[in-house]
Amino acid sequence: MSILPGLKLNFSGSGVSLSAGVPGAHVNFGSRGTYASVGLPGTGLSYRQRVGGGRGGRLGAAVVAGNPENDEYVQRIAREGALHETLSAEQARQFLADPRIKLIDSETERRLTPARLEAKIQANDRKEQREQLQLELDHKAAEYDHLLNFWHPLPEIAGLEQWTAAQARQPFVTKLPVPVAPDLVKAQADLLAELTARHAASGLGRLLPGFVARHAAEKDMATAWPERAAGIQAEYERQMGEYQQALAAEAAAWEAAETKRTEWVARLLAGDVEETHHTLAELLSGLQLPFKLHCDFFLRDTETVFLQLELPVLEEVIPETRTELSARGAARETRRTKAERQADFTRLALGECLFLAAEIFSYLPRAVTVQVSAYAKRPREREADPIDSYLLDVAFQRQAVIEFGHGDEHLLGFFVRLGARLKQNADGGLDRIEPPSWLTHEDYRHLGQPSPA
Repeated sequence: MSILPGLKLNFSGSGVSLSAGVPGAHVNFGSRGTYASVGLPGTGLSYRQRVGGGRGGRLGAAVVAGNPENDEYVQRIAREGALHETLSAEQARQFLADPRIKLIDSETERRLTPARLEAKIQANDRKEQREQLQLELDHKAAEYDHLLNFWHPLPEIAGLEQWTAAQARQPFVTKLPVPVAPDLVKAQADLLAELTARHAASGLGRLLPGFVARHAAEKDMATAWPERAAGIQAEYERQMGEYQQALAAEAAAWEAAETKRTEWVARLLAGDVEETHHTLAELLSGLQLPFKLHCDFFLRDTETVFLQLELPVLEEVIPETRTELSARGAARETRRTKAERQADFTRLALGECLFLAAEIFSYLPRAVTVQVSAYAKRPREREADPIDSYLLDVAFQRQAVIEFGHGDEHLLGFFVRLGARLKQNADGGLDRIEPPSWLTHEDYRHLGQPSPA
């Protein structure tokens, strides 16, 4: 029963008591003694202490305490009723140990006990580890796929008309920034503001009105501005001088490069064998492949290029196993089948040959045919066996490669239509063929075989 503001009479089975106080703090006088209570409204925090005697004769206290680091969250919960947040494992454990906070699993809508929380944390850790491992495995798989298909798409192959147009000298265009001309009006205003601030901060200027300092600064401008303007102009002229020098050097370098380029194009178009040989050597030595490139070449004329290519060793580029993710989320190694490895190596070998032909066509405008013989190092089963085995002999035609480059045609079918000499075994690999007839004994003497008839 409210008697007066802040004063209440309480009836209960144990007697009548009187409460007096304000929200958050009050004193209760009753048969059990006198108690003082202090609380923080809206937070659930309170403290109760008996301060007077009573029939009970026992000191009692009810305290709701928690981690002080959580007080801000507790106050927010009190204001908003509930919070929906993503917690780290450390935060969740800290909150669960606080009696003022109740954690609810957003997925199950069940209250989290310590056991449930730890189980959830472990499940999340396993999920993150699985996802991270899957990313690593996907990256490895992408790297392997790039190895097998590094040649696709093929380089662009320009036509004769484009090469002829390339003989024209290109105009020189610089990317050097031109020095910006000084803004003298702004510079003058900046100097006046600088002089005004200097007068306002010195001597009696700090005690005088602002217009006095400005008037003094305007007088100083008569001598200060010409000197400042001369310095600005000198700096601009210095920058322009450096710009002109850099521009002249860049223009000279451009002219020299253009002269070299146009002369190179003209020599290739004219059928200069020496230039063709030099360009081909530079091209092949500068190629960056996912594996080391070994090849020899020679020319009979500028229209036909002969290339003898050593293919990479199967065991070095095609792994015997692949890594997969098990049902339990662990990495496991599974063996690749012989057919899978042979088929992958065949694709890699055919792709490398086609890529080299396309590169040669893209750099040599007069090249019409690129004849490629490819061999691979194989382990000897008998002492008399050859060290190397030829696996492929194919003549690439310029127009055929251009047309292939604009589509995603089946690779092996393309080689068959070109009339390539190759033998594919039941596993999808390439079997040994006789050395190409266009090679002399000196070209393949490393085989230890007699020259073909």
